[in-house]
Amino acid sequence: MEHILYWLWLTTKRGFFAPKITKLFERFETIEDIYFSKSYNNIYGISEREISRLYDKDLSKAKSVLEKTEKLNVSIITFDDENYPQLLRNIPDPPYVLYIKGKKLELDTLLTIGVVGTRMSSEYGNTVTERICRDLALAGAVTVSGMARGIDSAGAWATVDVGGTAVGVIGSGIDIVYPSENTELIKAITENGCVITEYPPGTPPYRSNFPLRNRIIAGLSRGVLVTEAPESSGSLITAKYALENNRDIFAVPRNITEKEFLGTNVLIQQGAKLVNGAEDIICEYPYAVKIPPKTSRAPIASAAPKSVTVDNDKYGKLSEKEKGIIDLLKKRDMQIDEISAGLNIPVSEVNTRLIKLEVSGLIKRLPGGVYQLKI
Repeated sequence: MEHILYWLWLTTKRGFFAPKITKLFERFETIEDIYFSKSYNNIYGISEREISRLYDKDLSKAKSVLEKTEKLNVSIITFDDENYPQLLRNIPDPPYVLYIKGKKLELDTLLTIGVVGTRMSSEYGNTVTERICRDLALAGAVTVSGMARGIDSAGAWATVDVGGTAVGVIGSGIDIVYPSENTELIKAITENGCVITEYPPGTPPYRSNFPLRNRIIAGLSRGVLVTEAPESSGSLITAKYALENNRDIFAVPRNITEKEFLGTNVLIQQGAKLVNGAEDIICEYPYAVKIPPKTSRAPIASAAPKSVTVDNDKYGKLSEKEKGIIDLLKKRDMQIDEISAGLNIPVSEVNTRLIKLEVSGLIKRLPGGVYQLKI
Protein backbone atom coordinates (compact mmCIF):
# COMPACT_ATOMS: atom_id res chain seq x y z
CA MET A 1 0.00 0.00 0.00
CA GLU A 2 2.83 2.41 0.83
CA HIS A 3 4.31 1.73 -2.58
CA ILE A 4 1.15 2.98 -4.34
CA LEU A 5 1.01 5.99 -2.04
CA TYR A 6 4.49 7.04 -3.12
CA TRP A 7 3.37 6.92 -6.75
CA LEU A 8 0.27 8.96 -5.98
CA TRP A 9 2.38 11.42 -3.97
CA LEU A 10 4.52 12.08 -7.04
CA THR A 11 1.93 11.98 -9.82
CA THR A 12 -0.50 14.31 -8.03
CA LYS A 13 2.11 16.96 -7.33
CA ARG A 14 1.55 20.19 -9.22
CA GLY A 15 3.55 20.31 -12.44
CA PHE A 16 4.71 16.68 -12.35
CA PHE A 17 3.32 15.34 -15.57
CA ALA A 18 4.86 12.36 -17.36
CA PRO A 19 7.79 14.22 -19.01
CA LYS A 20 8.95 15.57 -15.63
CA ILE A 21 8.70 12.15 -14.02
CA THR A 22 10.71 10.68 -16.88
CA LYS A 23 13.47 13.16 -16.03
CA LEU A 24 13.45 11.97 -12.41
CA PHE A 25 13.85 8.34 -13.47
CA GLU A 26 16.94 9.29 -15.40
CA ARG A 27 18.49 9.91 -11.97
CA PHE A 28 16.61 7.47 -9.69
CA GLU A 29 15.79 3.79 -10.14
CA THR A 30 12.63 3.35 -8.05
CA ILE A 31 9.75 5.43 -6.75
CA GLU A 32 11.07 4.81 -3.23
CA ASP A 33 14.41 6.30 -4.26
CA ILE A 34 12.61 9.45 -5.38
CA TYR A 35 10.42 9.72 -2.28
CA PHE A 36 13.17 9.15 0.29
CA SER A 37 15.87 11.17 -1.47
CA LYS A 38 17.31 14.09 0.48
CA SER A 39 18.70 15.81 -2.59
CA TYR A 40 17.15 16.64 -5.98
CA ASN A 41 19.76 19.11 -7.18
CA ASN A 42 21.04 19.33 -10.74
CA ILE A 43 18.28 17.28 -12.39
CA TYR A 44 17.97 18.45 -15.98
CA GLY A 45 14.47 19.74 -16.79
CA ILE A 46 13.32 20.16 -13.18
CA SER A 47 13.01 23.75 -11.94
CA GLU A 48 13.95 25.00 -8.49
CA ARG A 49 10.26 25.52 -7.68
CA GLU A 50 9.47 21.93 -8.68
CA ILE A 51 12.41 20.65 -6.65
CA SER A 52 11.06 22.44 -3.58
CA ARG A 53 7.79 20.53 -3.97
CA LEU A 54 9.64 17.22 -3.90
CA TYR A 55 10.94 17.99 -0.40
CA ASP A 56 7.33 17.99 0.84
CA LYS A 57 6.81 14.34 1.86
CA ASP A 58 3.21 14.71 3.04
CA LEU A 59 1.14 11.72 1.91
CA SER A 60 -2.29 13.05 2.89
CA LYS A 61 -3.28 13.95 -0.69
CA ALA A 62 -2.14 10.54 -1.91
CA LYS A 63 -4.22 8.82 0.78
CA SER A 64 -7.26 10.88 -0.20
CA VAL A 65 -6.89 9.86 -3.85
CA LEU A 66 -6.54 6.20 -2.86
CA GLU A 67 -9.70 6.39 -0.72
CA LYS A 68 -11.64 7.94 -3.60
CA THR A 69 -10.56 5.26 -6.05
CA GLU A 70 -11.58 2.52 -3.63
CA LYS A 71 -15.03 4.07 -3.20
CA LEU A 72 -15.38 4.30 -6.99
CA ASN A 73 -14.32 0.65 -7.39
CA VAL A 74 -11.42 1.81 -9.55
CA SER A 75 -8.14 -0.09 -9.93
CA ILE A 76 -4.74 1.59 -9.85
CA ILE A 77 -1.84 0.20 -11.87
CA THR A 78 1.57 1.80 -11.49
CA PHE A 79 4.40 1.81 -14.00
CA ASP A 80 6.39 -0.83 -12.11
CA ASP A 81 3.39 -3.14 -11.62
CA GLU A 82 3.67 -6.48 -13.44
CA ASN A 83 0.19 -5.89 -14.87
CA TYR A 84 1.14 -2.58 -16.44
CA PRO A 85 0.68 -2.87 -20.26
CA GLN A 86 4.00 -3.41 -22.01
CA LEU A 87 2.50 -1.61 -25.01
CA LEU A 88 2.53 1.60 -22.94
CA ARG A 89 5.78 0.94 -21.10
CA ASN A 90 7.75 1.37 -24.32
CA ILE A 91 6.37 4.76 -25.41
CA PRO A 92 8.14 8.05 -24.60
CA ASP A 93 6.82 9.64 -21.38
CA PRO A 94 4.35 6.86 -20.51
CA PRO A 95 1.53 7.46 -18.00
CA TYR A 96 3.14 6.41 -14.71
CA VAL A 97 -0.17 5.71 -12.97
CA LEU A 98 -3.30 4.33 -14.62
CA TYR A 99 -6.78 4.52 -13.09
CA ILE A 100 -8.97 1.77 -14.56
CA LYS A 101 -12.70 1.19 -14.20
CA GLY A 102 -14.17 -2.04 -15.57
CA LYS A 103 -12.54 -5.30 -16.61
CA LYS A 104 -8.83 -5.95 -16.25
CA LEU A 105 -7.79 -6.82 -19.79
CA GLU A 106 -4.48 -8.36 -20.85
CA LEU A 107 -4.05 -5.71 -23.51
CA ASP A 108 -0.56 -6.85 -24.51
CA THR A 109 -1.96 -10.07 -25.95
CA LEU A 110 -5.08 -8.70 -27.65
CA LEU A 111 -5.75 -7.18 -31.05
CA THR A 112 -6.31 -3.55 -30.09
CA ILE A 113 -7.30 -1.03 -32.76
CA GLY A 114 -7.48 2.69 -32.01
CA VAL A 115 -10.43 4.54 -33.56
CA VAL A 116 -10.08 8.29 -33.99
CA GLY A 117 -11.68 11.06 -36.00
CA THR A 118 -13.32 14.44 -35.88
CA ARG A 119 -15.84 15.53 -33.26
CA MET A 120 -17.81 17.25 -36.06
CA SER A 121 -18.40 14.03 -37.96
CA SER A 122 -20.66 13.68 -40.98
CA GLU A 123 -23.36 11.07 -41.47
CA TYR A 124 -20.99 9.28 -43.84
CA GLY A 125 -18.20 9.30 -41.26
CA ASN A 126 -20.46 7.91 -38.54
CA THR A 127 -21.87 5.21 -40.81
CA VAL A 128 -18.46 4.01 -42.00
CA THR A 129 -17.03 4.07 -38.46
CA GLU A 130 -19.97 2.12 -37.08
CA ARG A 131 -19.71 -0.46 -39.83
CA ILE A 132 -15.98 -1.05 -39.46
CA CYS A 133 -16.04 -1.09 -35.64
CA ARG A 134 -18.99 -3.45 -35.58
CA ASP A 135 -17.13 -5.87 -37.81
CA LEU A 136 -13.90 -5.45 -35.85
CA ALA A 137 -15.79 -6.34 -32.66
CA LEU A 138 -17.48 -9.33 -34.27
CA ALA A 139 -14.03 -10.53 -35.35
CA GLY A 140 -12.79 -10.26 -31.76
CA ALA A 141 -10.76 -7.03 -31.95
CA VAL A 142 -10.77 -4.51 -29.09
CA THR A 143 -11.47 -0.92 -30.13
CA VAL A 144 -9.71 1.92 -28.29
CA SER A 145 -11.06 5.47 -28.46
CA GLY A 146 -10.88 8.82 -26.71
CA MET A 147 -14.62 8.96 -25.94
CA ALA A 148 -15.09 12.34 -27.64
CA ARG A 149 -18.21 13.30 -29.56
CA GLY A 150 -18.39 12.23 -33.20
CA ILE A 151 -16.21 9.43 -34.54
CA ASP A 152 -14.89 8.28 -31.15
CA SER A 153 -18.36 7.74 -29.68
CA ALA A 154 -19.74 6.23 -32.90
CA GLY A 155 -17.01 3.59 -32.89
CA ALA A 156 -17.40 2.79 -29.20
CA TRP A 157 -21.19 2.45 -29.43
CA ALA A 158 -20.92 0.20 -32.49
CA THR A 159 -18.51 -2.04 -30.57
CA VAL A 160 -20.64 -2.45 -27.45
CA ASP A 161 -23.88 -2.79 -29.44
CA VAL A 162 -22.70 -6.16 -30.78
CA GLY A 163 -21.30 -7.28 -27.43
CA GLY A 164 -17.70 -6.39 -28.30
CA THR A 165 -14.91 -5.13 -26.07
CA ALA A 166 -14.08 -1.43 -26.03
CA VAL A 167 -11.50 0.62 -24.16
CA GLY A 168 -12.17 4.29 -23.50
CA VAL A 169 -9.22 6.60 -22.71
CA ILE A 170 -10.40 9.84 -21.12
CA GLY A 171 -8.79 13.19 -20.42
CA SER A 172 -10.29 13.74 -16.96
CA GLY A 173 -10.68 11.98 -13.65
CA ILE A 174 -12.42 8.60 -13.80
CA ASP A 175 -15.42 10.10 -12.00
CA ILE A 176 -15.88 12.96 -14.49
CA VAL A 177 -18.01 12.15 -17.54
CA TYR A 178 -17.10 14.31 -20.51
CA PRO A 179 -18.98 14.91 -22.67
CA SER A 180 -21.92 14.46 -20.29
CA GLU A 181 -23.99 12.50 -22.81
CA ASN A 182 -21.49 9.63 -22.58
CA THR A 183 -22.75 8.44 -19.19
CA GLU A 184 -24.58 5.44 -20.66
CA LEU A 185 -21.71 4.71 -23.06
CA ILE A 186 -19.23 4.48 -20.20
CA LYS A 187 -21.53 2.09 -18.35
CA ALA A 188 -21.82 -0.06 -21.46
CA ILE A 189 -18.06 -0.10 -22.05
CA THR A 190 -17.23 -1.22 -18.51
CA GLU A 191 -19.44 -4.33 -18.84
CA ASN A 192 -16.94 -6.05 -21.16
CA GLY A 193 -14.07 -3.55 -21.39
CA CYS A 194 -12.72 -0.66 -19.38
CA VAL A 195 -12.23 3.09 -19.09
CA ILE A 196 -8.67 4.32 -18.47
CA THR A 197 -7.17 7.65 -17.42
CA GLU A 198 -3.88 8.90 -16.04
CA TYR A 199 -5.62 11.64 -14.05
CA PRO A 200 -6.77 11.22 -10.41
CA PRO A 201 -10.46 11.41 -9.48
CA GLY A 202 -11.91 14.90 -9.56
CA THR A 203 -9.63 16.16 -12.37
CA PRO A 204 -11.68 18.37 -14.75
CA PRO A 205 -11.43 17.83 -18.52
CA TYR A 206 -8.85 20.55 -19.11
CA ARG A 207 -8.22 21.25 -22.77
CA SER A 208 -4.51 20.54 -22.36
CA ASN A 209 -5.26 16.99 -21.19
CA PHE A 210 -6.58 15.74 -24.51
CA PRO A 211 -3.44 15.91 -26.66
CA LEU A 212 -1.68 13.98 -23.86
CA ARG A 213 -4.50 11.44 -23.78
CA ASN A 214 -3.88 10.76 -27.48
CA ARG A 215 -0.47 9.22 -26.80
CA ILE A 216 -2.17 6.62 -24.58
CA ILE A 217 -4.70 5.74 -27.30
CA ALA A 218 -1.86 5.26 -29.78
CA GLY A 219 0.28 3.41 -27.24
CA LEU A 220 -2.41 0.87 -26.38
CA SER A 221 -3.25 0.18 -30.03
CA ARG A 222 -1.48 -2.15 -32.44
CA GLY A 223 -2.96 -0.06 -35.24
CA VAL A 224 -4.96 3.17 -35.45
CA LEU A 225 -7.95 3.69 -37.75
CA VAL A 226 -8.72 7.25 -38.89
CA THR A 227 -12.10 7.45 -40.62
CA GLU A 228 -12.69 11.19 -40.85
CA ALA A 229 -10.30 13.99 -39.95
CA PRO A 230 -9.51 17.57 -40.97
CA GLU A 231 -5.92 18.24 -42.00
CA SER A 232 -5.31 19.93 -38.63
CA SER A 233 -6.93 17.83 -35.93
CA GLY A 234 -6.31 15.86 -32.77
CA SER A 235 -6.88 12.70 -34.78
CA LEU A 236 -3.73 13.37 -36.78
CA ILE A 237 -1.87 14.01 -33.52
CA THR A 238 -2.85 10.49 -32.46
CA ALA A 239 -1.71 9.17 -35.83
CA LYS A 240 1.61 10.97 -35.33
CA TYR A 241 2.06 9.32 -31.93
CA ALA A 242 1.22 5.97 -33.51
CA LEU A 243 3.82 6.37 -36.24
CA GLU A 244 6.47 7.42 -33.72
CA ASN A 245 5.80 4.20 -31.81
CA ASN A 246 5.83 1.92 -34.86
CA ARG A 247 2.07 1.34 -34.89
CA ASP A 248 0.13 0.75 -38.10
CA ILE A 249 -2.08 3.50 -39.55
CA PHE A 250 -5.30 2.73 -41.42
CA ALA A 251 -7.35 5.39 -43.18
CA VAL A 252 -10.70 5.57 -44.95
CA PRO A 253 -10.39 7.70 -48.11
CA ARG A 254 -12.60 10.74 -48.71
CA ASN A 255 -13.97 12.46 -51.79
CA ILE A 256 -11.34 15.05 -52.84
CA THR A 257 -14.05 17.71 -53.12
CA GLU A 258 -14.73 17.43 -49.36
CA LYS A 259 -11.80 19.56 -48.30
CA GLU A 260 -12.75 19.67 -44.60
CA PHE A 261 -11.99 15.94 -44.17
CA LEU A 262 -8.94 15.40 -46.38
CA GLY A 263 -6.68 14.51 -43.45
CA THR A 264 -7.29 10.82 -44.14
CA ASN A 265 -6.24 11.23 -47.77
CA VAL A 266 -3.04 12.92 -46.60
CA LEU A 267 -2.33 9.95 -44.33
CA ILE A 268 -2.78 7.59 -47.26
CA GLN A 269 -0.35 9.68 -49.32
CA GLN A 270 2.13 9.33 -46.46
CA GLY A 271 1.83 5.55 -46.38
CA ALA A 272 -1.26 4.68 -44.30
CA LYS A 273 -3.15 1.63 -45.51
CA LEU A 274 -6.36 2.47 -47.36
CA VAL A 275 -9.23 0.44 -45.93
CA ASN A 276 -12.64 -0.41 -47.32
CA GLY A 277 -13.70 -2.48 -44.35
CA ALA A 278 -12.66 -4.27 -41.17
CA GLU A 279 -11.22 -7.20 -43.08
CA ASP A 280 -8.46 -4.93 -44.42
CA ILE A 281 -7.36 -4.40 -40.81
CA ILE A 282 -7.92 -7.88 -39.40
CA CYS A 283 -5.79 -9.53 -42.10
CA GLU A 284 -2.72 -7.63 -40.86
CA TYR A 285 -2.79 -9.44 -37.50
CA PRO A 286 -3.34 -13.16 -38.16
CA TYR A 287 -1.73 -14.26 -34.87
CA ALA A 288 -3.19 -11.68 -32.45
CA VAL A 289 -5.48 -12.93 -29.69
CA LYS A 290 -9.10 -11.93 -30.24
CA ILE A 291 -12.04 -11.74 -27.81
CA PRO A 292 -15.32 -13.23 -29.08
CA PRO A 293 -18.24 -10.83 -28.58
CA LYS A 294 -20.60 -11.57 -25.70
CA THR A 295 -23.58 -11.68 -28.05
CA SER A 296 -23.64 -14.00 -31.03
CA ARG A 297 -23.85 -12.88 -34.60
CA ALA A 298 -27.30 -12.48 -36.03
CA PRO A 299 -28.15 -15.52 -38.14
CA ILE A 300 -27.63 -15.15 -41.85
CA ALA A 301 -30.92 -14.25 -43.48
CA SER A 302 -32.95 -17.01 -45.05
CA ALA A 303 -32.75 -17.34 -48.80
CA ALA A 304 -36.52 -17.57 -49.02
CA PRO A 305 -38.14 -14.67 -50.92
CA LYS A 306 -39.76 -11.99 -48.78
CA SER A 307 -42.77 -9.85 -49.42
CA VAL A 308 -42.11 -6.10 -49.17
CA THR A 309 -44.00 -2.94 -49.89
CA VAL A 310 -41.74 -0.11 -51.02
CA ASP A 311 -42.05 3.44 -52.23
CA ASN A 312 -40.32 3.27 -55.62
CA ASP A 313 -40.42 7.06 -56.06
CA LYS A 314 -37.52 7.56 -53.62
CA TYR A 315 -35.19 5.48 -55.82
CA GLY A 316 -35.56 7.69 -58.91
CA LYS A 317 -32.22 9.50 -58.52
CA LEU A 318 -30.13 6.37 -58.06
CA SER A 319 -27.74 5.00 -60.67
CA GLU A 320 -28.68 1.83 -62.54
CA LYS A 321 -26.31 -0.28 -60.42
CA GLU A 322 -27.70 1.19 -57.19
CA LYS A 323 -31.21 0.43 -58.41
CA GLY A 324 -29.99 -3.08 -59.12
CA ILE A 325 -28.92 -3.44 -55.48
CA ILE A 326 -32.31 -2.20 -54.33
CA ASP A 327 -34.07 -4.70 -56.60
CA LEU A 328 -32.02 -7.56 -55.14
CA LEU A 329 -32.77 -6.50 -51.57
CA LYS A 330 -36.47 -6.32 -52.36
CA LYS A 331 -36.33 -10.10 -52.75
CA ARG A 332 -34.36 -10.91 -49.59
CA ASP A 333 -31.60 -9.73 -47.29
CA MET A 334 -28.15 -10.39 -48.74
CA GLN A 335 -24.43 -10.26 -48.01
CA ILE A 336 -22.04 -8.24 -50.15
CA ASP A 337 -20.67 -11.23 -52.07
CA GLU A 338 -24.19 -12.30 -53.00
CA ILE A 339 -24.96 -8.80 -54.30
CA SER A 340 -21.69 -8.80 -56.24
CA ALA A 341 -22.54 -12.12 -57.86
CA GLY A 342 -26.13 -11.06 -58.55
CA LEU A 343 -25.07 -7.91 -60.40
CA ASN A 344 -21.78 -9.25 -61.78
CA ILE A 345 -19.77 -6.27 -60.49
CA PRO A 346 -16.67 -6.28 -58.21
CA VAL A 347 -17.09 -6.43 -54.43
CA SER A 348 -15.12 -3.17 -54.06
CA GLU A 349 -17.61 -1.32 -56.26
CA VAL A 350 -20.56 -2.90 -54.47
CA ASN A 351 -19.06 -1.80 -51.13
CA THR A 352 -18.83 1.83 -52.29
CA ARG A 353 -22.42 1.85 -53.50
CA LEU A 354 -23.68 0.15 -50.33
CA ILE A 355 -22.10 2.88 -48.23
CA LYS A 356 -23.89 5.53 -50.31
CA LEU A 357 -27.23 3.74 -49.96
CA GLU A 358 -26.65 3.27 -46.23
CA VAL A 359 -25.79 6.93 -45.68
CA SER A 360 -28.88 7.88 -47.69
CA GLY A 361 -31.02 5.84 -45.34
CA LEU A 362 -32.25 3.45 -48.03
CA ILE A 363 -30.67 0.29 -46.64
CA LYS A 364 -29.22 -0.85 -43.32
CA ARG A 365 -26.45 -3.23 -42.39
CA LEU A 366 -27.20 -6.00 -39.91
CA PRO A 367 -24.70 -7.97 -37.78
CA GLY A 368 -22.98 -10.62 -39.84
CA GLY A 369 -22.54 -8.36 -42.86
CA VAL A 370 -26.13 -8.76 -44.05
CA TYR A 371 -27.84 -5.87 -45.87
CA GLN A 372 -31.53 -5.14 -45.58
CA LEU A 373 -33.83 -2.76 -47.43
CA LYS A 374 -35.31 -0.01 -45.28
CA ILE A 375 -39.03 0.13 -45.93
